Amino acid sequence: MTHAQVLLRAYARATNMLIAGRRFVTSDGELTALLEAFGAQVMSPDPSEDAPSTPTGLDVIFDLDEGAFPRPGAITVLAPGGSFQGVYAPDTSLLRGPEDPERIAWARMHMPVTEAAVGRIGHLLPGRRIGLALVLEPKTAALALMLAEAGAEVSVFGHASETRDDVADALRRAGLEVFADSHATPEQEEALARDFLAENNEYLLDDGSHLIRMAHDPGRAPTALSALRGAAEETTSGLRPLRHFPLQIPVIASNDARSKTLFDNAYGTGQSCWTTILDIIDPAGIGAPIPGMAVGVIGYGDVGKGCARFGRALGGKVSVVELDPVRALQARMDGFTVASLSEVAARAGMLISATGEPSTIPLNALEALPENAIVTVAGGVVGEVEIKEALAAGWTLNEAGDPHVQRLASPTGKPLRLLEKGEGINYTAGEGNPIEIMDMSFGVQVAALTELLLHGDELEPGLHNLPIQADNAVAQAALDALRGTGNAQ
Repeated sequence: MTHAQVLLRAYARATNMLIAGRRFVTSDGELTALLEAFGAQVMSPDPSEDAPSTPTGLDVIFDLDEGAFPRPGAITVLAPGGSFQGVYAPDTSLLRGPEDPERIAWARMHMPVTEAAVGRIGHLLPGRRIGLALVLEPKTAALALMLAEAGAEVSVFGHASETRDDVADALRRAGLEVFADSHATPEQEEALARDFLAENNEYLLDDGSHLIRMAHDPGRAPTALSALRGAAEETTSGLRPLRHFPLQIPVIASNDARSKTLFDNAYGTGQSCWTTILDIIDPAGIGAPIPGMAVGVIGYGDVGKGCARFGRALGGKVSVVELDPVRALQARMDGFTVASLSEVAARAGMLISATGEPSTIPLNALEALPENAIVTVAGGVVGEVEIKEALAAGWTLNEAGDPHVQRLASPTGKPLRLLEKGEGINYTAGEGNPIEIMDMSFGVQVAALTELLLHGDELEPGLHNLPIQADNAVAQAALDALRGTGNAQ
């Protein structure tokens, strides 16, 4: 499976695009098996044609022949003889990955659901003050630019660990107000957040609800709440504190929309966490040793389901830790071993937190892990791994020669490999979820914004679900886009 894993990662890194549901063309048996395990549709090339048919222009071709060449109209992964050479866009230009200066344009090109949703409310946007507090990467930038081009006054905030400075700079050059710096200290990040809220936005699209809650604190944001007419929150971990928070504005629970949580959390986070993990632990690109590795996934919500599923697809021996008996039963019937955290940790070569809850990986789990086990987080709240508690108990934390890997060592000297200091791995060390997934999620956020623009004055303060008709419309548009039927409008 080694070459298949490497080529799949190369595709994901070069394109930041989805695997599940997409059509791929390959004659390689190992690639076919891996792609299908990830949920892809796989076709064999037609030997009667010089090039596989690409009626929708959405195909991805893995060409492993010695005479491999880029195919116009399709994304092509070239690997003559199985040795990776490059990934090429449908116009046959080389895709350079996250560092490509055209990355925002590439993302926007593949976001028809969001583009159409913004277009439908273009007449409502001129002069509206809209704040985005989202992971600041190319897909967020594309959303910000769409709103700004429609006439909205857009400002953007990004947490330091969730900010790409090149993307922030690109938005500044486009004339947007950006409050983000990847090198900001906690004190500087607090100041940036206060300055962002001082823009007195009317509408706020949030990720984690940090800014929604901060807007309610007159000591930190004295004028924000008087201007704010509504907000939308797109994460599970962000909605959790809002359910018991004294909200003074209507907030749309975007994460609860089926077209968001069923896809973003399972397919998007599952894929992006695993491809990021593999790129970190196998920087040489020779194939990460996942086949046969004992992998523990803590939590079997939608994120956990994705992490478990894709871990198994890669050959890992996946066990699930889940306290909810219904979800634990689901994991069991999905074919996973279900066991206690102590049992799973004692044999895990990798332990993944997928709960979005603090202390998911407590000190006693760290103590139980074998030497050199990998510890990582797919959830993304502060303290999912009890690092502070470990340090207080005499453990040490040091850099390990890779900016994304730290050496967490016990008082007896047992080392563990901690990825990205225990923060959400896919958006701190990777590019976040695939473009098509974020196209759906941002489509939901724009649908939430639409609801607030049209009916916000009728909504009581508190959490509100996105209307089912709007939810279904996002899913239908995404399905049309993936099929290539062009009905996202």
